[in-house]
Amino acid sequence: MFQYSSKSLFSRVREETKIAFFVAAIVSAFIFSDPTPQLALALMLLVILIISGFRNFRAFLYIVPFLVLADCGLWFFLQDTSLDLQKIIVVSNLRMFSLLMASSFFTFSTDVFALLKLMKRLRFPEVVYLPVYIMFRFLPEIERDLLEIRSIQQLRGVSPKQPLEYTKSLLLPLFYTLFQKADDLAIAYYLRKRQERA
Repeated sequence: MFQYSSKSLFSRVREETKIAFFVAAIVSAFIFSDPTPQLALALMLLVILIISGFRNFRAFLYIVPFLVLADCGLWFFLQDTSLDLQKIIVVSNLRMFSLLMASSFFTFSTDVFALLKLMKRLRFPEVVYLPVYIMFRFLPEIERDLLEIRSIQQLRGVSPKQPLEYTKSLLLPLFYTLFQKADDLAIAYYLRKRQERA
């Protein structure tokens, strides 16, 4: 889902244009508070994703349980207020899908190295572009790790029918590998900085 594809129709578009589109999509998602423009934005982003060649829509299903849980929480805590909860829930769900689609489009069609060159050319500080590089570089790896862990847990017989056990069996190994990679990355960065000073 987060992997760059040079086969994307928009991969040759300048990074400045993609950044402007990404920012415009995010701002639009937060400006619109009515379901109709939110739905129009979500549909527009969906069409752009399809045109760009993105095909991993199954990953969008992973956000549904979190949205259902958030919707139940909103309904439970705000049901005694005078707010239009149905409108709020619909708008917030569409907003989340719009943000996810805009992010997917950006990561699918943007080469991280071209983005880094642009940031260096615009004289962004290293504190800004280094986390962007790390995020773009390691999100596909995290996704691969999660799929691998899920396959291993299925072989062990752990299934989504036991939600608590299933979630624990996925998250614990994933966090372990993430912390291990973060540690390796921190050591490599520290050694590189030390070598630059010497």
